[in-house]
Amino acid sequence: METPVPVATEPALEPVAASDPLSLDTAPLATGGVVVEESVDDILAKLNAIKLEDDGGKSLGDPDKVVALMHEGNALISAGRPDAALARYKEALEFAEDGEDSEVFFNMGIAYKAKGELAKAAAEYERALELTPQYAEALNNLGNIRKDQKKYDEAIAHLESSIKVFPGNPKTHNNLGTVYGMKGNVNKAALYFAKAVRLKPSYIDARQNLGQAYQEQGRLDVAEKEFGEVLQITRGMMLRQKKRLEAARVMVDQAKKPGSPLTFEQRNNAGGELDAAEQASRMANAKYQRSLKLLQSVRVRR
Repeated sequence: METPVPVATEPALEPVAASDPLSLDTAPLATGGVVVEESVDDILAKLNAIKLEDDGGKSLGDPDKVVALMHEGNALISAGRPDAALARYKEALEFAEDGEDSEVFFNMGIAYKAKGELAKAAAEYERALELTPQYAEALNNLGNIRKDQKKYDEAIAHLESSIKVFPGNPKTHNNLGTVYGMKGNVNKAALYFAKAVRLKPSYIDARQNLGQAYQEQGRLDVAEKEFGEVLQITRGMMLRQKKRLEAARVMVDQAKKPGSPLTFEQRNNAGGELDAAEQASRMANAKYQRSLKLLQSVRVRR
């Protein structure tokens, strides 16, 4: 999960004295009888090279640079390039205050998880939590890592802590239900799946999980009802994504034709929209097919 990057402001600089060699008001420099003026770019480069420090000697960093590099890294994660994203995040730390930033550590955890390096991902989430102990998303993600590592008690502790900080996140409730299900506690699993569904009735994964929990409890009637409702939701989702895919294909065809009525931006974005629509359509179809199988399975049991 990608966390929105907060917009930070750079610490205000003290007014530059006229005698400062970097001041724009400084008289031209004389070298060998020849007057040489520094360009504005040269002066700005020198200003950028100055490392600001607070009264305690702690580096204040460059928050705007951190934000920019994090945005680049997040885009690379979305494009499926976690190694390139990690390079951006590590560069961002060079501009972070005292070389540390909980948001950067959090995103590095996401990148390592995408690479399948769970231990490194967990370490980054822990670094984020050292700086921001009430970081709900980091607690959630660390809980998921511990679940994948089959450290269920640790997973439960982190997920419960995340819910205390942010009780309105349906994904954390679903994740906690999943851990309890893996431990064999179907009753607690059903409780948390139901909470996730109450928070977000269109949450397909949680509703499918809730139906399966009902089925394991032997409550086949409510399981069938849950699966039937999910099937309707996923059918509608599949049809919407099918229309989106058809529209994207038409746009690509139009973009290829000479004298296309599409704007330059539309032609430039046509290929990307087609890729996104194809992926969304595959995912929607997979959720529909799973819902159909779940409904059929409970009907067979009944």
